[in-house]
Amino acid sequence: MKKIISIPPNYFYLLIILAIPFRFFFKDLNLIQFPWNILGIILMIIGIIFVIIPYNLFVKYKTPEKFQPSTCVVTDGIYKYSRNPMYLGGLIFLIGLVIILQNVLAFIAPIVFFLIINYMFIPYEEEKMETECGQDYLLYKKKVSRWL
Repeated sequence: MKKIISIPPNYFYLLIILAIPFRFFFKDLNLIQFPWNILGIILMIIGIIFVIIPYNLFVKYKTPEKFQPSTCVVTDGIYKYSRNPMYLGGLIFLIGLVIILQNVLAFIAPIVFFLIINYMFIPYEEEKMETECGQDYLLYKKKVSRWL
């Protein structure tokens, strides 16, 4: 299993910081206008909900949300529909932020976030869960998709 040297929220926050200047430095690409930017607020709220609810389930089951050994496979609530609802929430939030920023070039941020999470973190976490939780995780993995 490869070693992870950072945590996903670091990439999330970095991409927020990197997306904001697009609005000011590439004004010709500020193409998303009212009422579409209201959709951005709605998506950001949905994204936050997709992070808070799964986090609370981790707390309830006393399983770590960082890279410490897992104590169980959480399959309740939103985990019935997505194996990675916190990452999905982060992605939805970033899409909403880009819509609020109104700049189409800023869509680079959610795309980069998706690529980093999907190809760097999720495979590591899936391998870790298979090792630590065995058959329980393999059965869960067969029933529930990675994103939605």
